[in-house]
Amino acid sequence: MNRKPMIKRIVTMSIIFVAVWLFWPSMPAHDPIERQTATIKPKAESSKSLVYKAKKNNDKVATSTNITANDSATLVAKAYASELSYPPYSQPLNANDYDRLNPNYFNPQSIPIDDNGNTVTAKLSKYRYTYPEPILATLTGANIDNAKLELIDLTTGKQLLSRGFQQGENMWSVKLEGKRDFPNQLQATVKANINGKNVNIALSLKYVDSIATLESFEPVVSSNSDMLIQANLNVRESGLYRLRANLFDANQQPIAHLVSREKLNKGNANIDLKAHLSVLKGVKTPLYLSTFSIELMSPAPGKPTKYGNSDINKFEIKDFAISSLSDIPYQPTTQEKQRLQLLQNMAQGR
Repeated sequence: MNRKPMIKRIVTMSIIFVAVWLFWPSMPAHDPIERQTATIKPKAESSKSLVYKAKKNNDKVATSTNITANDSATLVAKAYASELSYPPYSQPLNANDYDRLNPNYFNPQSIPIDDNGNTVTAKLSKYRYTYPEPILATLTGANIDNAKLELIDLTTGKQLLSRGFQQGENMWSVKLEGKRDFPNQLQATVKANINGKNVNIALSLKYVDSIATLESFEPVVSSNSDMLIQANLNVRESGLYRLRANLFDANQQPIAHLVSREKLNKGNANIDLKAHLSVLKGVKTPLYLSTFSIELMSPAPGKPTKYGNSDINKFEIKDFAISSLSDIPYQPTTQEKQRLQLLQNMAQGR
């Protein structure tokens, strides 16, 4: 019996498992956005209905190439070694890091409406709303006669709110008022009449009540090799919190993605964000901190992540002397070194 194929499969699966183990803590957390379906209902005299899948505009087609187990381990080891040049709390950020720059982005849903390639596109202003924010939606496309937006409780199927779209110069728009007690499972359904056809587009969203609010920042100070930024929060529910933010230069170009975790009690609390010198070299002030994300981490499997909000859109960092930071490279932790060594051993077939 030839055991080589089986051994190769085991090695490959081990590499995949290790790669997930290595990079999982640093991966940005995102709400899973469900793939949505959109239904087109023809006129009453027609006996058939057409069902289309509403695809995300930026869906990518995954391709695969044949590489050996050693090649896989080598690639993962190099990627992980490169990541260890920076601390996990202060990672470099560039314009291609779309998910980190737009953590609450809603993918527009487009569907065809005829055989000529014409489409209609529905979009919410964001995926996750925080009370008391209104839910905003837009609809674009040709030959739209009228449309309305219905907010549905997916658990019961009950319609919670309904408003008609208003026609503007380039699009149709609608606003639904927010409520503190909205259920967890929500769907916004666009119902439009286009060329005599009834078009339904289902849009997934979340509506949450904030469990913590980012209220202010203390003056920035230096701490060894880190620029330390203390964030002040008003916490309404105790637990393990994660605060994320993006750092930009004076030209609004992204510099770094900052992450901090801290157990917080109810009341006034603070979390320290830190930008390491490794991402600040060659950068000049003023700097700007924005794109804030506050999460109460899930305490156990099956328990949902909860979210906070920010009273601040942008925090300016002026007159901070980057030269005051210690020029000491980041030193990986013992655990990080062990992970890298494991990958390098696998790459060498040990």
